[in-house]
Amino acid sequence: MLSSLLSPIDNVPIGQHPYIIRLLRGFFNSRPPKVNLVPEWDLQKVLDMLLKSPFEPFLKADIKCLTYKVVFLTAITTFRRCSDIQALRIGEGFVNVQKKGLVFLRPGLSKQDRPNHYGTKICVPYFEHNRKRDPKRAIAIYLKRKEELRKDEGKLFLSTVKPLKPVTSQTISRWLVNTIKMAYENPNFKVKAHSSRAIGPSWALFNGASMKSILESADWSTDTTFIKFYLRNVDKGFILMCI
Repeated sequence: MLSSLLSPIDNVPIGQHPYIIRLLRGFFNSRPPKVNLVPEWDLQKVLDMLLKSPFEPFLKADIKCLTYKVVFLTAITTFRRCSDIQALRIGEGFVNVQKKGLVFLRPGLSKQDRPNHYGTKICVPYFEHNRKRDPKRAIAIYLKRKEELRKDEGKLFLSTVKPLKPVTSQTISRWLVNTIKMAYENPNFKVKAHSSRAIGPSWALFNGASMKSILESADWSTDTTFIKFYLRNVDKGFILMCI
């Protein structure tokens, strides 16, 4: 970015200047990236919580718990960033209802979009044999409950208090964190919303999902990114099938 805005130094673009390269290498050596080998939180624990009160019966749950559950199931099954989830829209041209689930077309550009790679679809699966954990059912009920309060078709996720306005990615992040903290009954529990992008694909892989399907869902170009930064060493013997 700086190379495109600032003049070269010694006829060398700033991003390629030896001093800048040495500086960035020093930052990397002094503060190397932290790699987590085990999940930061237990997905099964959160999923079990979502099967009970106050999240079920889903049709009678208050709007806050309803929203928390829908957002969490969407995030954990699509493997997408909070910014992608926040951008989801309903209406013609933005969502296609299929038997196997919902297919959203993300408007605007995602973080990983580039000239030869953009407009990727976001697929929300349908769990036929596990309705209480089915994200497609959750979204359908969510839309039904908020149908009368929507002014027009637009963003999928709206605030939980009036006036119901489209939320930011920071709000989606906060909802995910609050949902996980509720499962641990600890408001001080340390967790990041972005961890769902690691734990979801890791569980899917150990449950038998192909690497190709995981990369397509998460919109990763190669398995290197997933393995290096997101893969968690989930104990296969402990995993219970979610679908």
